[in-house]
Amino acid sequence: MKRIMTLLCLLMTCQMTSAEVSFGRLFSTQKERANLDYLRQTRKVIVPQKVEETTAQPIQTLVLPNAVELQGYVKRSDGKKGTVWINQQAVQEGTKNSEISVGQIPSQQNRVPIQINASGKVLSLKAGQTYDPETNRVREMRPSVQGDQGRIGDEGQP
Repeated sequence: MKRIMTLLCLLMTCQMTSAEVSFGRLFSTQKERANLDYLRQTRKVIVPQKVEETTAQPIQTLVLPNAVELQGYVKRSDGKKGTVWINQQAVQEGTKNSEISVGQIPSQQNRVPIQINASGKVLSLKAGQTYDPETNRVREMRPSVQGDQGRIGDEGQP
């Protein structure tokens, strides 16, 4: 047993001496330092150029419309344009007024595509829903109705 232990100790010391690995230099050589000093001394000095001042254009504030309420719509099966009631006004599909543009009413869906002219945001509202641009929320006009409520673009998130 002593022989085996002695043999193992000898093997371990042999492996340790042969396993020396060179890690390289921790710091740069004198030649590399001299090259870095030379580059620092001969670098170009960048002089900042004067920027021409332009007259400040007044920023146009984005005026959001009031809440967009979709009271209802009529789809026509004879091919003529349907009518959409938004904010107590009748608007034909495919037309626009000062605040919103109404798209074509899809024949197999119960949503109306609406674009807000001020921001370009496109919504898809059901009859009885209200979109509030300030909070970016769609809510039901009747609070007892559950359904598509929440922020636009937050589909599937609590």
